[in-house]
Amino acid sequence: MNPADLELPEDVDALKALLVSARAETAAIQARNLALEQESTSLTRARSVLEAEIAALQGINAAADERIARLTSIIKMFERARYGKRSEKLRIDPLEDEQYGKRVARPTFRRV
Repeated sequence: MNPADLELPEDVDALKALLVSARAETAAIQARNLALEQESTSLTRARSVLEAEIAALQGINAAADERIARLTSIIKMFERARYGKRSEKLRIDPLEDEQYGKRVARPTFRRV
């Protein structure tokens, strides 16, 4: 706004009231700006904390993935030792019956 465009009252008391109102409005705007700056700072700190947490959780996730891969390879090794390579081609899951609580009948061999 251009000051020449303003229609100012001729009365001194009205001018004082207008000035007080403008100062109050300026103070309110400054207080709001300060609050927004503080909120921005707080959010920036929270973001930093969350990014650090994300990095830590990604590390934990990577370690868990490695452990899962290692345990899966151990299970495959046990299956191979127990059933041989041919069972891998058939893709029979030997744990399935045991997981459901069924007893698997195993053949017994006798010497003749």
